Amino acid sequence: MNLDYDWYPRHIPANVQIGRDVYIDTAYGFAPFRSEQTPGLVLGDASGAYDRATFVVGPRGRVLVGEYTVLNGTYIVANELITIGSHCLLAWGSVVTDTWIGAGSPPAARRAMLRAAAGDPGRHPGAVEPPRPVTLEDNVWLGFDSVVLPGVTLGRGAIVGCKTLVMRDIAPYEVVVGDPMRVVRRLDADDTRDARERALLECSRR
Repeated sequence: MNLDYDWYPRHIPANVQIGRDVYIDTAYGFAPFRSEQTPGLVLGDASGAYDRATFVVGPRGRVLVGEYTVLNGTYIVANELITIGSHCLLAWGSVVTDTWIGAGSPPAARRAMLRAAAGDPGRHPGAVEPPRPVTLEDNVWLGFDSVVLPGVTLGRGAIVGCKTLVMRDIAPYEVVVGDPMRVVRRLDADDTRDARERALLECSRR
């Protein structure tokens, strides 16, 4: 698929499944996309990839994005699976990754990864440690420059403050900040189907 308005001359890979009314500002974000899965990426209806949102996806990696989700200059790094729900907002500079080089990784493994990247024309580093899937449930917000590490699940309605390092699961409707991360608030569950219908009805009356 080609974007008529795009400055970048390459196309969007064929194994990217795009829903209705999806906006992608440039195919440049797919330059490091190497997934061989079908589909390797799903962008749900009315979702969007803005400000050079980047998909660094390995051959076995998959990324699933729900409806009405905004990826605004975020980096998605997937060597296995990253699932992002509907109505999520990921701000600029945020990173969601299922792959990490931990402090305990053996030096020999790190050297092997660098040698493999040096021999790859695209200079794509492999994984030192096994990937661990990441899940963002519906209506999750990530602040700018926040980082979500492998194996983490962010519950529905969770909010992650700017520059926060998420190393463990976050319960639904928790607000977390900082490094080390701490919970600063728990929100009321006001995004249920009934709450949405009441809000839409109220707006329609104005």
